[in-house]
Amino acid sequence: MLERAEAISFRPIDVLLIGCESVGKSGLFRHLTGEKKTLVSNVKGSTVSALTATSKLANHIQLTDLPGIQFDVDSKSTQLTLDHLGGEHTILLVVKATNLKQELIEIQRGLKLKGKRVAVVATHSDKYQPSKMEQDRVRELLQVPVIWLNTRRMDQAEQQKVITAINQANNWGATTSIINFLPSAFHDVTPLIPLLQVPIAGPLFACLVILLMFAVPVFIAYLFADWLEPITEHYLLTPITSMLEHAPSFLVEVLVGDYGLITLGWYSFLWAFPVVLLISITTTITEEIGIQEHLTHALDPWLRRLGLTGRDLLPVITGFGCNVVAVMQSRSCSSCSRSSCVSMIAFGSACSYQIGATLSIFNVAQVPLLFIPYLFLLFIVGAIHTRIWSNGTSERTRVAPLPYLQGIDWRSFRWKVSRVIKQFLFQAMPIFLLICLVSSAFEMMGVLAILSWLVKPLLYLFSLPIEAAPGLIFSFIRKDGLLVLNEGQGHLLLDMSIGQIFILVYLASTLSACLVTLLTIGKELGWKASCSIGLKQVLTSIGSAAILTAVLYVL
Repeated sequence: MLERAEAISFRPIDVLLIGCESVGKSGLFRHLTGEKKTLVSNVKGSTVSALTATSKLANHIQLTDLPGIQFDVDSKSTQLTLDHLGGEHTILLVVKATNLKQELIEIQRGLKLKGKRVAVVATHSDKYQPSKMEQDRVRELLQVPVIWLNTRRMDQAEQQKVITAINQANNWGATTSIINFLPSAFHDVTPLIPLLQVPIAGPLFACLVILLMFAVPVFIAYLFADWLEPITEHYLLTPITSMLEHAPSFLVEVLVGDYGLITLGWYSFLWAFPVVLLISITTTITEEIGIQEHLTHALDPWLRRLGLTGRDLLPVITGFGCNVVAVMQSRSCSSCSRSSCVSMIAFGSACSYQIGATLSIFNVAQVPLLFIPYLFLLFIVGAIHTRIWSNGTSERTRVAPLPYLQGIDWRSFRWKVSRVIKQFLFQAMPIFLLICLVSSAFEMMGVLAILSWLVKPLLYLFSLPIEAAPGLIFSFIRKDGLLVLNEGQGHLLLDMSIGQIFILVYLASTLSACLVTLLTIGKELGWKASCSIGLKQVLTSIGSAAILTAVLYVL
């Protein structure tokens, strides 16, 4: 009998973590599995796909973290969660302790749980911890295991409580009328930051804070790179170039030529890396303390006029780090506004690599202050582009509840920033170095001349030199491909007027999203939608560049 009991106790169990957004599912999943890739985030929609791993304390338990459910939005992430409910699984319902009754009522109405094995975890116990009498009352009414935890910080004993609750999960038989009898002594509604509640001034302040999230790190990165560049040229690049004077011409061209791996590759690293690092720090801080959603909430009325909602702005902000991640995060958007959101990401969200590249180009051209109107124009035209091609005012979804403002989980912070650094060093830089290598080879074989001929009409249209073609061509592959314009110590840029430089960088930035982003859009929304978004972006880019050229000509 004992052997049989042990066999039953340790039979394989597939567990689905299900709950509304921002309740702490990913934090719970991380603690139970040790999967660092799911470090807790204080941003709605941070889980955009199903993540599966085995519990580190019980090998017979396999956990799947699913995106948070939005009962009022027909998002792809919610549909993904609903699709997983069809099989034979144990359900671990994750709800906020502060909103336990309300969230369980929503889940009961929106999901078919009757007869499924269920256990409940009430998170944010640091915000509200009910009395033992209330806890017993909740368990008595639901007839399933219920435990209260703070999923941001869990020791092994608390993790074991969750494992025990999963093993003891019971068939769900609660009805809405039974759930209505649950204690409701505390119902938490997180208020919007007071300053953000002020009409007009609140949204303007939100815009200012979002701008500073990117302007401050870019400015610091500029000062650092501008200080370090002449030092590295004197003590690093010049000696290396001298050493290679008598090397084979092919090797000289590949290493220290106009598109050299060492020369141009170093400029890429020097100007892009500080931007990537510092922007990741500012965005991670705002994620951790929860202020991002307060900012987007304040801007919600304005965004609806563009066909978006405050929820849709979160992926757009993410796009300033990486467009690909932002497109995937848009799964949490309503299906009605997702295409508009992705379109704005592709056009107006200058990824950190693009920001570093454009900052470098303006600096080499000795007009670093051009970066300010460039970023401003990108934002304004991106908003107009979204408004023109969207379906109109968005009245499709209500604004989701706001997260708590809370302290930074430094362990999570360090991991997120280190992940960005690793992505830059082992993914972005190798690709750009490959672009340098290909550029050198194409230059020597005359292929660049053929490719330049293809974009010649566009360059003539805006009175741009044909020598600028490589920058335009490689920007289609990756936005930091713009850095090839720095070839030859930027002699081409120094021969161009300020207006030409501005138009060239603007066109290279907006004419098309990078190849990886377009492929991601195709996988997420379909290739027809990807082509449609791409074509609309080309039209907006050329049209706005033509207007800008006319304005600069008049001035």
